[in-house]
Formats: sequence, structure tokens, C-alpha cells
Amino acid sequence: MRFAVLGTGDVGHAIATKLVSLGHAVRMGSRAADNPKASAWAASGGDGASHGTFADAAAFAEIVVNATGGMHTLAALEAAGAEHLAGKVLVDISNPLDFSRGFPPTLSVSNADSLGEQIQRAFPGARVVKTLN
Repeated sequence: MRFAVLGTGDVGHAIATKLVSLGHAVRMGSRAADNPKASAWAASGGDGASHGTFADAAAFAEIVVNATGGMHTLAALEAAGAEHLAGKVLVDISNPLDFSRGFPPTLSVSNADSLGEQIQRAFPGARVVKTLN
């Protein structure tokens, strides 16, 4: 299968690396096509690894994994493009952690709403699955 992993942090790197090791084609997405972390991952990831912008990755994929920081998730998915997410499973593994007041972080979304619900409302054509939190 073809996967997009949106996000170049530790979680995105780990998920993308595992998916490639299982034989899947994975495109790591970031804000810029020349992101150094994504470039380095793709160079070391083997034949199934590539990188591009959020939109490049989402357009390439059959399944999209959102591994961006929760405070930046909606902006990242907006950059990916609703047209590239429509009809696809969007696996959201982000956490809406707010570090603006230092450590420990607080949740930016909680109780009566969730980041997964916000994503589904913003991208009704996607099939959002919230997991691994």
C-alpha cells in the first residue's frame, strides 16, 4: 500500500520506518519539499521511502497518517488539501498538547470536544480514525 506520514518528528519517523520495513511505499510529508529531516529519512529509508510536501504526500497515499504536533494538526491537514484526503482513511495519532505555559503541557482540546472530532468536522470527506494516544 501507499502511505503518507505527515510529520517529521520522532513519532512520524518511527511509523514511516516501520511501514517501509513491512514493504509499503511511504512518502513523508512536511511543510517544505526540501525539509532536511524528511530528506534524510528518505535517503536512509530504502526504495519505498520518499518525501515531499504535506500535499505531495497526501496525494500519493492510499492511507494518510497524521503524526504532526497536535497544535499544528489542522494547519498541516489544510496544507495537505481536503481534495487529497477525501475518501481516504486518515489515521490521526497526534496529541493536542499545549506547551505554551511550559511543562507539563496541557491539552488544547478536551472534555466536550476532541482533536479527532475537529479533524472530522474540518475534513468531512476523510475517514478519520483516532488511535495510539
